Amino acid sequence: MIRAQEPRQHARYPVRISCELTISGETLHAEMKNLSAGGAAIVFARPLSPGEVVTVTFFLTQDGIEDPDRSPFECAASIRWSNPVGEHGYEAGVQFLSPSEQQRAQLLDFLAQAAA
Repeated sequence: MIRAQEPRQHARYPVRISCELTISGETLHAEMKNLSAGGAAIVFARPLSPGEVVTVTFFLTQDGIEDPDRSPFECAASIRWSNPVGEHGYEAGVQFLSPSEQQRAQLLDFLAQAAA
């Protein structure tokens, strides 16, 4: 039986943004490959398990350049899925957990510019 895929709650936007994941005091450098109001897909160097909670930190950029007038976006996130990619990499989907109203507005403003 083939199941219809559930519609996504938030539109995804392709991006290339450097980010950091903090897990139990360890910081991993990663690259975000898509972003939505509810989460992101990231590529990094070590496996993560669905359900793990991490802190995601990244700068919302303009034309690939960090905006000095914006503070970084930092939010707790839950790993929703993780898969190996290539020989030494992994990708995962993260869901932002309880972003503040200010964070949500910052993200929606960035995504509106990315869609334009």
